Amino acid sequence: MTQTLLTRLLLVSGLLAGLMFGTGNTAAGITVAVLAGTASWLLRSQNLLRHQR
Repeated sequence: MTQTLLTRLLLVSGLLAGLMFGTGNTAAGITVAVLAGTASWLLRSQNLLRHQR
């Protein structure tokens, strides 16, 4: 389930960042891309910690 959530999160954030870059709002596009990277890192680390126990 986490992998599906991670995939959906990255797809949606990629589309949103592309929309922001396409409309000329570079700062918002970079912010969305950084937030997506952070969220995916947190989901993966939480998944790893859960499987180590």
